[in-house]
This record gives sequence, structure tokens and C-alpha cells, in this order.
Amino acid sequence: RGPGNPVGQRRVFVVASSSGNMVAGETSAGILAKLQNRNRVEVDAFRTVFDAHAVAQRQARTLQERVTALQRQCAELGEGKKTAEANFKTASEAAARGAAAQDQSARITELQVELAASYKQHAESSQQVIAAKDALAKCEEDLKIARELLKAVEGERDDAVARGVNLDGELEVSIATAQVAADEAEARLAGRDAALSKAETLEAENANLLDRLLHMKMQEAEKMNEINDLYEDLNRQKKEGALRAMASDLSEASAASMASLAGSQFDAARGGRYFPTRKRIAIRANAGGTHRIALTPGGDVLATAGDDKVISLWDVDTGLATGPARLTGATGALLDCDFSTGPSDAGGLTILGAGTDKAVRLWDAASGRVRHTMTGHADKVCAARFNPWEPNRAVSGAHDRTIKAWDLHKGFCVASIMCASNVNAVAFGEGPNSIISGHFDGACRVWDLRQKPGGHSADPVEVKTHAQHVTSVLVMPNNKSHFMCASRDNTLKLVDLRRGGGECVQTFKATAYRSGSQWANPCVSPCGSFVVAGGADGGVFVWSVHDGSLTTTLRAHDAAVATCAWGQRGLATADKNGIAVLWGA
Repeated sequence: RGPGNPVGQRRVFVVASSSGNMVAGETSAGILAKLQNRNRVEVDAFRTVFDAHAVAQRQARTLQERVTALQRQCAELGEGKKTAEANFKTASEAAARGAAAQDQSARITELQVELAASYKQHAESSQQVIAAKDALAKCEEDLKIARELLKAVEGERDDAVARGVNLDGELEVSIATAQVAADEAEARLAGRDAALSKAETLEAENANLLDRLLHMKMQEAEKMNEINDLYEDLNRQKKEGALRAMASDLSEASAASMASLAGSQFDAARGGRYFPTRKRIAIRANAGGTHRIALTPGGDVLATAGDDKVISLWDVDTGLATGPARLTGATGALLDCDFSTGPSDAGGLTILGAGTDKAVRLWDAASGRVRHTMTGHADKVCAARFNPWEPNRAVSGAHDRTIKAWDLHKGFCVASIMCASNVNAVAFGEGPNSIISGHFDGACRVWDLRQKPGGHSADPVEVKTHAQHVTSVLVMPNNKSHFMCASRDNTLKLVDLRRGGGECVQTFKATAYRSGSQWANPCVSPCGSFVVAGGADGGVFVWSVHDGSLTTTLRAHDAAVATCAWGQRGLATADKNGIAVLWGA
């Protein structure tokens, strides 16, 4: 209720949209009920103010009426005062005249008392009027504030209604957009299903083609084997006549050879009859563990590489240090070493070393001087090998998944091969451009550097040989088409590259055999009849290549045997404690 509205009446605010239409989905009765409920809430919020204002107005009117009555009384009392004063004056004049004057004085005193009481009542009424006016002013101020709040609430209500209309429009647009997106998603799903179906069809066709290709390669391999057998038969028949003619000369040479073999067990090793049975010499080779050993082509010098960052050189006959004794320059543990098969262009025997400092180094074996430090790998280099056909060429493999070919004359990288897995081992295959690598994914890969200009190789021939990562690969000395690979799955396998792109022809394992280290490498006797590998229990296991049977187990180490090498003067092994053992017959 505001000014000008009768008591008990209410304002009803009806809100309509700008278009004059009702909100979609609601009846007029529902809208009216909601608006009445909203009006009731908004009016009830100010009912107390309106009631207080009405009470204040009633009190003000009552006080105004009392003020008017008091003013009339004051006027009457003023007139009485005047009359009394006139009477008092008359009485004063007549006081002297008698007792009547005394009565008038008493009357005047009473009138004066009544006048003082009237003045006092008038003052109290004036104070009440002033208080009533202050209360009225306060009520009017509260009413003004309430009206302003009501106006603000009405504005917010109008804004909310407008936002609701806008949100309804945006909701309709969002629903339409979602429907379009759903249609596009269904279309893409249909396209994906079609692509998957096509991919499955192509995979099936690819598998069929691969099977046919493998079958054709196997047939070609069988034909090549038949041709090789025929060629060998022809050569054998051709040589039979010459062999009969040389029988007498050969018998004399055999007698002389037997006499020489009886005189020296190492000379017998060259004839293929040396077989290790006992520990001959034990050497403290490296401070820490020994990761790799290598023998010179003549077998008279042993090189050991290990955690002490040096390659040590030992005389095989005496077990004493020889030559420069220690080849230094590496800044990390050495994981591999290899002797050149012949003198380089600069003359003399050289040694190749690789390790955790991501570099490959070339030392002069006579002086111990570092000729080249070859960098380019991004991770530790696990293997490095000389090219048997070209002494000034070498390859290395590292955990950065690359194989690099090096020009040792200049110390430059001449080819780089990216691999699918970390490289743990490398070796040269049947020719100077054939490389065999062993990888962390358990596969061996055969690369041909001639397949692309600049020495970069194309896709390799992949042989999945092991269930765990390959630790070493080496080519058989008597048949370059065969190579041996060792793995952390505690087996060694002999692979024939002539059979369908690589086929395992023999597996070597033993109940007690466990691979000795992460980069454990086996070795093969010079005649190709025996394969040797070190075990985690310190045993040295010797198998027959012919039938894969375990021939013997040698015992001399107190730690896991990590590496072994079999040269022209016998077998050497080394363990993780840095102890190297030379074996005698």
C-alpha cells in the first residue's frame, strides 16, 4: 500500500513479453498464478513498512487534534488571564477597600496556578507534536527507500524475463547444433568402419602375399641348395684324382705334422685338436668388472676392456702385461674392444674400443696412442667391429638405435643406419657391405650398405631369433653364411642366412646355463666345431656345434662370466670381478 492507495488494497504487477504472447509450454492460468505469487512475495516484504506508516499517520492526526484543543485552551486561558489581570487590577485597587479584595487575590493566585499548568501542558503537547513529525519524516524516508527497492526488484525481474527469453533461443540453437554434430559423428563413424573394413581386407591380402613370397623364397633357397650340392659333388669328383696322386706326399706331411703337434699344444690348436680342460693362468685384468676380451689374429696377445675405462694388454703365454700395457683416453666404462685383422694404412696393429662415453676410439697397439676419437652417437656404444676385408673401415652400434660406419683413416662417419630398436651387438657378414646387428627387441637384422646412395641402408632382412634382447652376434669362422647369436633368454642360436632370409638351424642351451650379463658374448673355436658361453654361476659352458649337445662345463670363476674369446692359442674368459682366465688343454 503506498500513498494514495486505500488501506487493504494491493498493487498487482502483470508482466507480458514484448510480443504479447505467453511463454511457450505454460497456460495463462499458470502464468497468472506465478505472477500473483511473485507479487504476493514482493508486497509482503514491504507490508510492515506500510503498516508502520499508517500507524504513524494516525498518531500524527491524534496529536494534531490534541495540539488544536490545547491551543484553544491556551487561547481561552489567555483571555482568562487578561480578564484575571483586569480583575486583579480592579481587585488590587479595591483591596484597600476591604475583604472582597482578599478573595479576588486568592482567585487570582488560583488562576495563575492554572495558567502555569496550562503552559506546562502546552509545552508537553508541543514536544509530542515535534516527536510525531520526526516519526512521520522517518516513515516517509523508509517509504521512499522501499519504493526505490521495489523499482530495482522490478527491473531485475524484467531483466530475468529477458534473459529467459534469450536462453530459450540459445537452447534451441544449441539443440540444432548438437543434432548437426551427431549427424556428422554418425557419418564419420560410418566412414571409420568402412576404412577399418578396407584395412582388414588389405591386411589379409598382405598376409597372403607375404606367405606366397616366403614360399617362393624357400623354393628358391632349396634350388640354390641343390645347385650348391651339385657343385660340391662336381668339385669332389674333380679332386679325387688329384688326391690319389698326392697320397704318398700327404702321408709324409701327416707324419711331420703329428710330430709337431706332439711338441706343442698351441701348435696343435692350429690343427683344430686343442680342447680346454683346465685353468692355466688367472689374471687380474680390470679394476671392477671386465665387459669384453679380444685376441690378436695370432692369438698371442689378450685385450681386456672393463669398468676401469682402460684396455689392458696381456701376453697369452705368461699372463704378464705386454706392449703399452694400458690403453687410456676413455671417459667411461668400455663395453667392447676388437683387434684389427691386419696393419692399417698407417702401419701396425690397431685396437678399437667403445663404451658408455658415447664415443668410439682407435688406439695404436704398439704405442698406446689414441689415433682417433669418433663421436656421433647419442647414447652408450655397446659394440664396435673392424671390417675384415677393409682394415680402415669399422662399424659401431649404440643404444641411440643407430649403426654407424666409420672411415678409420680420417676418423669420420661415412654411413648411418636408423634401427627400430637399441643396438646391442654388430658384426660383419658375408662381405664388406653386409652387417649383422643384434637388438634389444630380440631380433637380428642383416643390412646391406650398398642399397642406397651415401651408404644409407634400406629395409633389412629381419630374423626374430629370441624372446628377450640379443646380447651378441658373431659370424661362424668356417661358414660366413651362418652366424651365432646369444640372448638374455638363456639360449644361443645358430642362424643360416641362406634359408628363406634367415632360419635357426641349431639351439644351444643347458639346464644350469644362465646368461652372465647384459652384453655377454659367446665365442666359437677357430675350427667352428665348438661354441663357448659364460654363465651367471661362473661356469664356462662348451657345446658341440654339430649336434648342439653340451660337451663340458669348465669351472674357475667366482662371478658371472661376461665374455670369452677362442683364438689360435687357446680359450680365454673373463668375469664381472675383472678376473681373466687362460685355459690349457
